[in-house]
Amino acid sequence: MNRQKNILQALDWKTIAVYIILVFTGWICIYSSVYNTEHSSIFDMSQRYGMQIIWIGTAFLLAVFILCMDVKMFTVLSIPLYLFTLLLLVFVLVSGLEINGSKSWLAIGSIHIQPSEFMKIATSLMAAYVISEYGFKISSFTNTLKLLVIFAVPTGLILMQKDTGSALVFSSFLIMLYREGMSGWIIIGIIYLSVLFIVSLLLPTLETVCILTALSILIYLVLHFNVLWKSIKKAFIFITALILAIFIRNEADIRIETHYVILIFVAVSLLIFIISYKGKIAKMLFTAIFFFSSVLISFSVDYVFNNFLKQHQKDRIEDMLNMRVDLQGTGYNVNQSKIAIGSGGLFGQGFLQGTQTKFKFVPEQSTDFIFCTVGEETGFAGCLILIGLYLFLLFRIIKIAERQRFAFTRIFAYCTFGILFFHFAVNISMTIGLIPVIGIPLPFLSYGGSSLWTFTAMLFILLKLDTKR
Repeated sequence: MNRQKNILQALDWKTIAVYIILVFTGWICIYSSVYNTEHSSIFDMSQRYGMQIIWIGTAFLLAVFILCMDVKMFTVLSIPLYLFTLLLLVFVLVSGLEINGSKSWLAIGSIHIQPSEFMKIATSLMAAYVISEYGFKISSFTNTLKLLVIFAVPTGLILMQKDTGSALVFSSFLIMLYREGMSGWIIIGIIYLSVLFIVSLLLPTLETVCILTALSILIYLVLHFNVLWKSIKKAFIFITALILAIFIRNEADIRIETHYVILIFVAVSLLIFIISYKGKIAKMLFTAIFFFSSVLISFSVDYVFNNFLKQHQKDRIEDMLNMRVDLQGTGYNVNQSKIAIGSGGLFGQGFLQGTQTKFKFVPEQSTDFIFCTVGEETGFAGCLILIGLYLFLLFRIIKIAERQRFAFTRIFAYCTFGILFFHFAVNISMTIGLIPVIGIPLPFLSYGGSSLWTFTAMLFILLKLDTKR
């Protein structure tokens, strides 16, 4: 009895309170998004809102079961659970059910289960188990290779199921790896490659090369900070000469495109810098490698875009970047979503009063686009409160992580934080058109048992581990 009392006292009740608020907010939003006047009862099991209360009830039972477990079981089960879930992913490839182009579901009677959701828990536990081993150093090549296998195998299997959204969620483990000592340059490199990919799609090749050249010069200047003033003077002379050259070309009516003039002066500038700092071979070599590798990647973007991405993926990226406008095709969902959120104004149109929701203009509104319902019916104020709840939950998870004495709990906490943050940030961003639609649910709000069970299990495993701090 005393043991149960101690566990209850040690639980982070603020986190549990936010969890309960989000879950029941999701239930109300699902009811509103797919409301049927002929089935007005929120407990009607023939409708999604009726089924959701079953998922909520089973999720609560799962939470209680986890809180009753011995914390040692989570380390003991890490490897078996990981291997078992991998087998489920393989089984899905063989005899899974295909829904919306993704073969990522198992049918158990009328219930559909998505093993890729459970793989997030299994991978988090496995990563926590491996990294928390005595003497583990993330900088070791052998350990890095071990982690790469742990993350790459499930990601590859999920990609084979054509479920790109779920596969991308595994990139969220970078947050945990950074906290455990991975170099921040890796994350910066990934961000840089993403930006380079977008710039290479939007701009002509020559202009991209000019930008990369200017960026390389800037990096070289930063590496030679002690001679920055001299470099600034040379840069001033270079810019003055460039403006003068363009002026002379215009006055003399010389038919040379402006970007060719810029490219020539950039090349001359690079030559001047190389001659000026010929003694700094290592830094010069780094700058050269950065420049030429960036140019090579930029040149390969079109090939990758046209040959490796599926047509619907290319369409979504082009719509997001305004490279094309197809409001009746691939851009329809996002356009209707933005209309729905915008129509909510400051305080919304009221419960069950949203026109976009009521007339079902937004597809998948109870799953991937559940945030539309919040925006349309509660307005900017409601969206702000909801985002505040998520940020508070994420803040509590970080606080839980940083007060741990044991590495296993801290690592699992950051895995949980990364996955929840990725889902939260990406789902809302794709709903308002900031990123392409990749089809991932909003934690605790979107309809579905697999995602709700997964997020519930991860959160309550963390809360149980936290009771032993």
